[in-house]
Amino acid sequence: MRGGQRVPRLERAVNAAPGETATLVRARVGGRTCRTTNQRSARHMAATSATANTTATATVIYRPIRRSDIDAIVEQFYRTWGVDEPGDPAIARMTSRHFTLHYLEPATRGDIAEGPDGTFMGVTLTRVAGRPTLFDDTADELKRIDAELDATPEGAAALARTNAWHALETRMEDDIAVNSRCQGELELFLVAPAARGHGVGGTLWRRMLDHFAAEGVERYYLHTDSTCDVGFYDHKGLRRVAERYAKDHADEPAGNGEDVFIYEGGIEREGGAEA
Repeated sequence: MRGGQRVPRLERAVNAAPGETATLVRARVGGRTCRTTNQRSARHMAATSATANTTATATVIYRPIRRSDIDAIVEQFYRTWGVDEPGDPAIARMTSRHFTLHYLEPATRGDIAEGPDGTFMGVTLTRVAGRPTLFDDTADELKRIDAELDATPEGAAALARTNAWHALETRMEDDIAVNSRCQGELELFLVAPAARGHGVGGTLWRRMLDHFAAEGVERYYLHTDSTCDVGFYDHKGLRRVAERYAKDHADEPAGNGEDVFIYEGGIEREGGAEA
């Protein structure tokens, strides 16, 4: 885990295409990635339109995010990446909420996958430049969580490591001016174990690309690192546009010495041409 006292992985997961090993992407300004080994069923279930904004399969419903979904996302984030801090197990849950809110704050769209009984199965949070954000109170809630973390030595240390990683990602983005040419970014992609075998990761990924296309996005980007199967992004046609190798920065360690990357992709238009 990242930092000296094993904080929760500051990440979000991206399940690969059917039959592939899951990979992950990192969030905007400070997200992190970790590895997962979920295997996917080779068959996607056909989706049929349920409403203008909701799509259903035989076992999965896809719909816009609601404010009430946040607790379920935080809980799954904790179960997936949370590691209890020595001396204060509550810190892992607080940092899980921090990262969920951190990804949510700039997001302009949230896509939820759930079972017929409402069981959380997955989420994507995406950002399109110039579009209104999802919830006005997210920044205030994030400040409250950060204040709780900062109230104890262990929490303050975890928050400091988190902010250092945020700063690193911001520098990498600024160094290549990626936001000057990309209109979209994937903030969070999290798929629950309950989704295994239902094609949820692949469907959420395709819905994200469809949304970007509908919004006029020509290019988008994401963060990842060497704990991930970065070949997934090559397979998807993304291009590595920034890289930071840990061996070249021994005086400025980040996390547990992972190499850090930014990948960029274009949105396919009608006729198969990529923007």
